[in-house]
Amino acid sequence: MLTEILLPFSLWEWILSLSGFFVLLWVLHLRPRNASLADVGFCLAFGVIVLVCGVTSEGELSRRILISAMGILYAARLGYHLFSHRVWGKAEDPRYQKIRMLLGSWESVGMCAYFQLQVPASLFFAGLLCWVMSHSAIELRWWDILGVTIFLVAVIGEAVADRQLEAFRRDPLNKGKTFQAGLWRYSRHPNYFFESLHWWAYVPLAIGLPWSWIAVIWPCLMMSALRWVTGVPWVEAQALVTRGQSYREYQQTTNMFFPWFPRKSES
Repeated sequence: MLTEILLPFSLWEWILSLSGFFVLLWVLHLRPRNASLADVGFCLAFGVIVLVCGVTSEGELSRRILISAMGILYAARLGYHLFSHRVWGKAEDPRYQKIRMLLGSWESVGMCAYFQLQVPASLFFAGLLCWVMSHSAIELRWWDILGVTIFLVAVIGEAVADRQLEAFRRDPLNKGKTFQAGLWRYSRHPNYFFESLHWWAYVPLAIGLPWSWIAVIWPCLMMSALRWVTGVPWVEAQALVTRGQSYREYQQTTNMFFPWFPRKSES
């Protein structure tokens, strides 16, 4: 099924091409020692796969154009944000520094493996959009409007959250302080919340396809990864180290993930 979805290339051709691409990125990252380049690479790979599927898929043309545009917009915005605020002229994210320390003498091999993990990740997540593109529905459905609405809310929300935080960080007077305004007043991680929300946009778009219910796997996996594995735990631990009591008070008043009105401090 995946091989058919990812036409015109076979699955192995995709894997070999993407593997070579991420080897190149790994080599390029050695000088600045900034593994966030792998995340930028994921966005590039994701966007290319979605574009190729949009051109070659047998689904209805207007649907292919719509979903391709959604995927490319998502990848371009996130990729640009990561490159400009995490890679270009920036120190490596503390999370990757911690991983390097844990890897010890295996650092080079471990980081190369991390770059290679982006190959199945990009194929898996882009595969969702390629699959949804194969839908034969011609008319615009209410389910499609719901999906596009979720997408717009998610992408705009994540962009606003990122811009608000970066504006706060640019002011040297805010060093060591905790940002608690804008969207960050309602969630400690609104960027991760909207990132996970984005993947729910494709669930209603998939309705009508055979086995359409499995579309929930993608957003559930992304939300679980951000909430419990790759996102929130690392950021929270680092924030407690760098901001201490300020962040502990923030934890008492503000939801961790899902946005809601702040509570009164317990202290």
